[in-house]
Amino acid sequence: MSRFTLRAAALSGLAAFALTAAAAGQETIAITNVQIHVRGGVVIENGTIVMREGRLTGVGADVPVPSGARVIDGTGKLATPGLIDSYSQTGLGEIGGQAPGTQDAGTSLPELGASFNPIRAVNPENTHIPMIRLRGVTSSVVGPRGGPLFDGSGGVISMDGERVSDMIIRENAAVYTSMGEQGSGSEGGGSRAALRMRLHDALQDVLTSMLDEDADEDDDERREGAINERNIEALKPLLLGEIPLVVSVNRLSDIHMALELQEKFGLRMVINGGAEAWRAADELMAAGVAVIVNPTANLPTFDGLGATMENAGILANAGVKVLFAGGRSLTHMAGLAVANGMTRAAAGDGLSLAAAEVWGIADEVGSLEEGKRADVVIWSGDPFELSTTAEHVFIGGREIPEDSRHERLFDRYRDLSRYRTIGR
Repeated sequence: MSRFTLRAAALSGLAAFALTAAAAGQETIAITNVQIHVRGGVVIENGTIVMREGRLTGVGADVPVPSGARVIDGTGKLATPGLIDSYSQTGLGEIGGQAPGTQDAGTSLPELGASFNPIRAVNPENTHIPMIRLRGVTSSVVGPRGGPLFDGSGGVISMDGERVSDMIIRENAAVYTSMGEQGSGSEGGGSRAALRMRLHDALQDVLTSMLDEDADEDDDERREGAINERNIEALKPLLLGEIPLVVSVNRLSDIHMALELQEKFGLRMVINGGAEAWRAADELMAAGVAVIVNPTANLPTFDGLGATMENAGILANAGVKVLFAGGRSLTHMAGLAVANGMTRAAAGDGLSLAAAEVWGIADEVGSLEEGKRADVVIWSGDPFELSTTAEHVFIGGREIPEDSRHERLFDRYRDLSRYRTIGR
């Protein structure tokens, strides 16, 4: 077979795959007799979900099944919205450690700062994506890792698509920075106080620019060390309240420092980590600050002596929006939070509607309601139990095939007898 023939065959196969995927998204699907978890605390027993052309067209107890629809019997099963991972580098790296060429989450260019957004480097064919979405994760907030003063910006992607442009739900959803022990090391010259001053001055530069748009950017009176125009443009949405500032911070005093900046500049804010956030639960609630928690963090460090696995429960019970990160371990993280005092309804919202509201995508995803994108997961049982599996995962109405590198390796090595040749 000639090289031209091989190329034609390959292109034909890709075209067929694209047509099949498109057809799958157009298919009318009805899931019947299923327990529907519409959003936190709202449950419909023995309900029906209908999806067509990538949208939810019916959700309820008395929804008729359209003629010609593909029907999935959900008896004994549980349906939830697709899960949202609230902080990840999904699609930005293949191999950690000794393979820096596979990592795109950070940059060493200090002039980029807040304007750096790694979302366009997401690889739709990244081998981690199939593994994560088969655990019910249908959307992920992709953020930067490390950086000068401001780590960069981040956005939200769908976990399905042939091109990055197909995957992006919201390209600019947040700006990221680090305070406390992590941030003060280099950017604060070793002092938390110096880091606070730098963050304050940078935000003040943006505010000054917004208040005096006609000011000459080359004015001799401009503050020495002021951030550049690229960063100012990237930070303006923060001051306008359009997107939140995500602050990686753990210690109570550092959380208070972050809240002072929030109040002064009128920022929307999300705490990432927040090992001691439970100690400021009422303050965070009053300030409207959400927290991305790590429910496994219960060992004290110098940056978080008050770490406890009850963190998520205390925060949620005080009315704080508690979100989760963890990729394919997302439901495990939420399950640990539930085991340590968080209600199931709050945990469910933290994986769906609350997360969608924080990241500005609630009009598209986050709950099972007519008109929203058909991101639906059918579970074999309680999603917070380790033995539960996602039996059907739909993203934009397309059912995701049960295939991943992990699944193939499991099938390949489940019978080890063929490999036991040593010593024979």
